[in-house]
Amino acid sequence: MFALHWICALTLALVSCLSAQPVKRDTELLDHISYLNTTILNATCPDDIRLYSPVDIRPDCMSSAWNCTINELFVLKYECSITKEDSTLEEAIVNVIIGLRKNGGIEIPPSSSPDCRCEKYKQTDVKQFLDNMKAQVERLNSIVTTDRPVIM
Repeated sequence: MFALHWICALTLALVSCLSAQPVKRDTELLDHISYLNTTILNATCPDDIRLYSPVDIRPDCMSSAWNCTINELFVLKYECSITKEDSTLEEAIVNVIIGLRKNGGIEIPPSSSPDCRCEKYKQTDVKQFLDNMKAQVERLNSIVTTDRPVIM
């Protein structure tokens, strides 16, 4: 019986200690976006390239916004003629796409509203598109770090 009390006390102490630790933000995707932002300068993109750029996303449109951003990254890759010869730039785009598909480790419900279509978002230049994507990821990070349940 005495050992059982110790096990319970240690378990409770461990859980309290773990729940007091700050939640680590996933900065890897932000790092990939920053790298893409600097390496895209080496690409030969047309001056008039415009990409749908989700910003100020409604919560019920988050899934569609991620899919829109991923599709526009493929457009960026095609329009800027990024090939395997541009290995660092292609790798940067692939890393961002993989990171976006992971959704920061949280499940985002699919969007079915016609108001969530990619075409509803403003088209921007490449720099603004990347800045808006970074803002999306930062928003997702804030959701992940503030909405996680705390074990007591």
